[in-house]
Amino acid sequence: MGKSIVKALRTALADAVPVSVPRARLKKSETIDGYVVEVGEHWVVVAATSHVVYLDGWEVLRIRDISEVEVAGKQARRYSDRALASLGTPPSKPTGLSVSHGGRKEVLRSALESAPIVSVHSEKKYPDSLWVGRVLGYRGEKFGLQPIDSNGVWEEHDRSFTLAEISRVTIGGRYNDALQKFGDPRPE
Repeated sequence: MGKSIVKALRTALADAVPVSVPRARLKKSETIDGYVVEVGEHWVVVAATSHVVYLDGWEVLRIRDISEVEVAGKQARRYSDRALASLGTPPSKPTGLSVSHGGRKEVLRSALESAPIVSVHSEKKYPDSLWVGRVLGYRGEKFGLQPIDSNGVWEEHDRSFTLAEISRVTIGGRYNDALQKFGDPRPE
């Protein structure tokens, strides 16, 4: 992982500027736009934005997948600063989430447990897919996820993932929040 990427992420965090984070090391991965709210040794948390104006959840990304950090220009920063000031919500990280301490297992557990529903991405293995659901438990380097589909219906069968294959975890955001709020009651 490039020290220049980590340095750019830490600078973006210190300066509280909007960034675009392309991850060219993962084929077909999308660029994440937002504000860096925490930088760890191997993971970063970005408060995702929608059209540079609205905060839309958080993305926990592996730093080794990031190919560059693009800082928004002055005009875009002024625009986003005004928009966020009017909303009264500065970018911050979710309560209880930490990527600064611990290894992959601790960081991912922190991310996976930070909300009732999360989106899990295994972009190297499944570049066009994500799974939304609740974490059921852990067994060594694996965890179980009870998926909820795009119609808000809980699936009958759980999915199993290894922590090593996870490249990104989405916490909150309009999509996850809508599934949590309007989806079927969660089976126990």
